[in-house]
Amino acid sequence: MIEFIFSFYWVLIVVIVAALVLTALPPPKSVDPRDVFGFRALKARRGEEATPPPLERYAARDGEQLAYRIYESNSDRVLIFIHGSSYHGGGYHALASAISARGLAKVVLPNLRGHYQSGRRRGDVDYIGQFEVDIVDLIDALWKRGMTGSITLGGHSSGGGLVIRFAGGSHRVIVSNFLALAPAIPVSPALRVDSGWSTLHKLRLYGLLILNALRIRGFNALPVIEFNKPVDCWDGTETLSYSHRLNASYHTRYKYADDIKGLNGKAFVLVGADDEAIDPNALRDLISAHAPQTRFSILPGINHFGVFNDPAAIEAIADWLGAPAAR
Repeated sequence: MIEFIFSFYWVLIVVIVAALVLTALPPPKSVDPRDVFGFRALKARRGEEATPPPLERYAARDGEQLAYRIYESNSDRVLIFIHGSSYHGGGYHALASAISARGLAKVVLPNLRGHYQSGRRRGDVDYIGQFEVDIVDLIDALWKRGMTGSITLGGHSSGGGLVIRFAGGSHRVIVSNFLALAPAIPVSPALRVDSGWSTLHKLRLYGLLILNALRIRGFNALPVIEFNKPVDCWDGTETLSYSHRLNASYHTRYKYADDIKGLNGKAFVLVGADDEAIDPNALRDLISAHAPQTRFSILPGINHFGVFNDPAAIEAIADWLGAPAAR
């Protein structure tokens, strides 16, 4: 018995040391020069848009000041729409303007903690799962200012992944329905890992996963992913590197099927046929397998950015928001 215990501890020590070595390896640098999603075209289009509403802030339960914008409307419904990786809510001005102007919802565009003007640390949160708690605190702040209508939680790309995570979590009951545009679901067949958008430090991630399985979380602030936004499109508001705990908070749990099931009958999932990062057919298969009553649509000729910016996509979203089943 003593020998068994002694051997077990030696194995445990070796595993921990190996995990620490993997964690300590320097991250690879992104060398892909491509403008994967068409940032330059989006930048030119934004120059034609009207000025968005000013940033406001609410205090999360830990006292951190987090930023958001509100697009007012005569509708009682509230659409909270979560941005994709590296940027912030300001990138979704066209969508928010169209939805609010049609009287379909008041639109709230938060800047997630760890992003532009939200919190004190770029690219990091305090613990895995904090985004969901921040969303609950945002909803509470909106209620306090009289926005008590039904809530639709929407998001694009990683933001869509966070929407699905929220749908599978304990806080889902405070949201009426969900809108996921080209949602990113890591470790699923729907995510194109070779899109060129991100560089993942896989060895460090493996080490951190081992350490977290052993409840050693002191290294979770280390960066594990970098994003490939063209330098000439930088404006100082982007966040180009994420810690492990932020990255893990920003998408579905690894058992993603359980999160997807939370969408069933209460969601609209929309993706473009030409999406560079998401395989639309694989995503359709995932949704139909685990949430068969969810409305799902593939838009021809639409890419990863077009799904929130193209008039056809905005029309599809507006149609769903205006349908009785979505209320």
